[in-house]
Amino acid sequence: MHQAYRSALITGASSGIGEHIARLAAADGIDLVIVARRTERLDRLAVAMRVAHQVNVEVLTADLTTETGVAAVQSRLAEKDRPIELLVNNAGFGVPGEFAELGPDAVVGQVMLNALAPVRLTHAALPAMLAAGHGGVLNVSSVAGFLALPRSAVYGATKAFVTSFSESLHAEVIGRGVHVTALCPGFTRTESQDTPDELAGVPRFAWLDPDRVARAGLAAVAAGRPLCVPGTQYQAVTGLSRIVPRQAIRYAIKAAWRR
Repeated sequence: MHQAYRSALITGASSGIGEHIARLAAADGIDLVIVARRTERLDRLAVAMRVAHQVNVEVLTADLTTETGVAAVQSRLAEKDRPIELLVNNAGFGVPGEFAELGPDAVVGQVMLNALAPVRLTHAALPAMLAAGHGGVLNVSSVAGFLALPRSAVYGATKAFVTSFSESLHAEVIGRGVHVTALCPGFTRTESQDTPDELAGVPRFAWLDPDRVARAGLAAVAAGRPLCVPGTQYQAVTGLSRIVPRQAIRYAIKAAWRR
C-alpha cells in the first residue's frame, strides 16, 4: 500500500485505530508526528517504528480537550520548514449515558475533542496543503454519525458533524491536489471499547479489526474518496439509514438499548 505522502501528523496515536494508522504509515516510509496525552506510550511507539522502518518519528504530547494542547499542535502544523502532508484527526472519545445525567466535563469534552479539535487542526494545516497543491486530511468519524443514538447523543452528534464537515471540505478542495476523507467505522476492537456493561450484547460479527479499518482509511484518503465505511455490515447500515424513515430508526435503536 503505497501512500502519496512523505509526512503525517496523527492525533490519538497512542492506541487503537490511531496507533494502527501510525504503524502502517511508518511501514510505508512516511515520517511521523504522533500526538496523544500519554508520553510514555508515544515514546515506546516512536522507538519501535524508528527501529523497524527507519523513519523519523516526532513525539508531541498534547491534550486536545485543552486550549494549550490544541495550540501546540496547531503550531506544529504551521511550521513551514517542516510541512505536514497528511493530517489524521483520530483522537476522540464517547461517554455513554443519558444526556441529562452526564457531567458537564463529559459533555463539553466530547465536543471539544471530537468536533472542535479536528476543525481547528484542519484549519491550521489546509492552507499550506492548498498552496503546495498536495496533501490529505483523514478525519476519523463513525457510523454513529448516521444514526440517532440514545445514550450516546453527544458522541453521535459530534461524529455527524465530522462526516458532514469532511464531505463539505472534500467538495471545496477537489481538483486542487488535496484530499479530505471521513473514515466511518462501526464497533472496532480498541481500548475505548472496554465497557462491558454497554457493549455486552454486541454480536461478534459487528466488530471490526483496527488494522483493517486503518488500512481502509489510508487507502481512501490516498485515492481521494470523500467517505470510507469499512465492513460490508456497516455499508449496509449506512445505506439503509438513507432510505429508512428516521423515526423508524430511532424507535429501533431505542428498543435495542432497552433489551
